[in-house]
Amino acid sequence: MKSAFFQGFSAGSAIQRAVYWSSRWICFGLSKILFALRVEGGEHIPASGAAIIAANHVSYFDPVIVALAVRRPVHFMAKGELFRFRPFGWLLRQYFVFPVDRKGSDVQAMKRALRLLAEGEILAMFPEGTRGDGSRLGPAKPGIGLIAARSGAPVIPAFHRGTEKALPRGTWIPRPYPISVRFGPPLRFAEVQAGEGHGRVFGFSQTIMGRIAALHTCLEGGAGTSDCRNEIAGGVVSTDPPGIREQRG
Repeated sequence: MKSAFFQGFSAGSAIQRAVYWSSRWICFGLSKILFALRVEGGEHIPASGAAIIAANHVSYFDPVIVALAVRRPVHFMAKGELFRFRPFGWLLRQYFVFPVDRKGSDVQAMKRALRLLAEGEILAMFPEGTRGDGSRLGPAKPGIGLIAARSGAPVIPAFHRGTEKALPRGTWIPRPYPISVRFGPPLRFAEVQAGEGHGRVFGFSQTIMGRIAALHTCLEGGAGTSDCRNEIAGGVVSTDPPGIREQRG
């Protein structure tokens, strides 16, 4: 009979923790030296409990930077093709990455995401669904709104810049370049009323992108603009559709 100390313990989880935390601290140190990594708004990340981080996506380097900017382990979805080479798939899983089929509705990936949130974990998502060119934000896919609606977890918008220069398209070795990450106040999807689900989910997804865009303005030095003031003060943006409210306290 296992003692209380060993309950929930497995060799696999021990290996994962060793790989994750040892490499995380090494990578965090390197990110300070090579990329002068700067993180703002970290107080919006809860110390415990479920949360969804919604960030812009411009580089394969984005998940690494988002994970380094958060002090807790962060779970990610990644396209299933990356897991076909088993050694690489094993490595991704050590960093809390799980596969998703982007060609259609992946029920298993959705269930896993909801289960992780129910267990109080942090899930990071890129609402655009694919990498952009860095010049503008793309529209959000409805997936993040659906997961937020079903889980009830707060969504924390995030904007980062510099990864598109540190690891541009077509390259595989990062180059030194300053990188900044800013997190905004969390949002919650209010209870969906009958007959309004799809529109409200879509509207919430687009509102998240609007908050990410406002964070972009803040990082670019536009702290005096109305959008940036709203982000700093945690106010509700008037364009939020019904069913969306700011999380307070």
